[in-house]
Amino acid sequence: MKKFLLFALATSVAFTMVGCKGTNEKRGDEHLENGRFRNAINSYIEAKKKGSVSDEFYDNFTLALVRAADIEAKKDVNSDLLSGYFEKAQANIPQVMKNETIQEYVTTLATIGKNQASQDGVDYGTIINAFAKLDTALSVAKVRGAGEAQVKAIRTEAENNYVSKSLPEALEESDPVVCEYQLLRIAEMAPENAKIKEALNKSRKGTRGYFLIFGENISDATGKNRVDKWGYVMAMPVLKMSGTSLSGQLQFWASTGNNTELDPAKIKLVSTTGEEVGTKLSTGWCEAEVLVGKKGDEKIEKKKQNFKGKGKLMNEFLCSVDVSFSFPSSFVPDYIEYKDEYGIGRKFLGQ
Repeated sequence: MKKFLLFALATSVAFTMVGCKGTNEKRGDEHLENGRFRNAINSYIEAKKKGSVSDEFYDNFTLALVRAADIEAKKDVNSDLLSGYFEKAQANIPQVMKNETIQEYVTTLATIGKNQASQDGVDYGTIINAFAKLDTALSVAKVRGAGEAQVKAIRTEAENNYVSKSLPEALEESDPVVCEYQLLRIAEMAPENAKIKEALNKSRKGTRGYFLIFGENISDATGKNRVDKWGYVMAMPVLKMSGTSLSGQLQFWASTGNNTELDPAKIKLVSTTGEEVGTKLSTGWCEAEVLVGKKGDEKIEKKKQNFKGKGKLMNEFLCSVDVSFSFPSSFVPDYIEYKDEYGIGRKFLGQ
């Protein structure tokens, strides 16, 4: 099934040149009135090819598409036909005149998304597409000022159902890295859900000292790129925090594919409201391959090399930096960020 993407609609409705109803449009209206929605769609497509349609055309064409989709979804909520119906309806929306048509479109699209997300045993790709439908419906409802309250209610129901099914399974996971990965997947669909926020906050406090590398220990990597999106992976095995300071040992594992210069001046502590403070210290060590042994019997080993100022962060090697941040009492630390031209890393701390 094709992914439904959010799209921006112009705030003004575009109108095409209109004329009298032709034979195909009249035939489409008759099919629509009698519930023969697929026949209506075919007639409207033919009418559009002729180039002259009435001012009711796009409303009626959209209703035929939406109602055909509704019937199809009741037979098979995962039917491949749904994408085609809603893509055509979506193209019509800027020229739809009546709020009632918009409301039927958004509530039907949202309901189908909710029903897809509520299925048992579906893969994460289906969940992503289901919530994309919900978010598309909400975007259209907001722009056109029709059906927003209904769509919000449908999305909340879908979100609560998804969380109630998925959260217990995530919390039963004994591996803290896998557990956090599962929580992040749920949070992608339900970012403001209080239960997910609480669980994710607790997980992040427990994984401060872990590198969250979502690799071979993740059995289901569907949608992995939505969660595992940081180039520099960081951990804080040593951490001291007070109401106005945070210090410790920040370690880096590079997975950008580049050998880079590690510049501690680019390390920022970011608050829950987006404020930033930099680190005071810039000493540490980086792993490097060095030649050891007697002449003629040398071998390469991985060794820690101390640095002051800047270090050398080699791809798939480790670096450690002593960090110290000071901030006002109103500053609530959220995550540490490191960003350069090759990538970005964030280590969420939990509160």
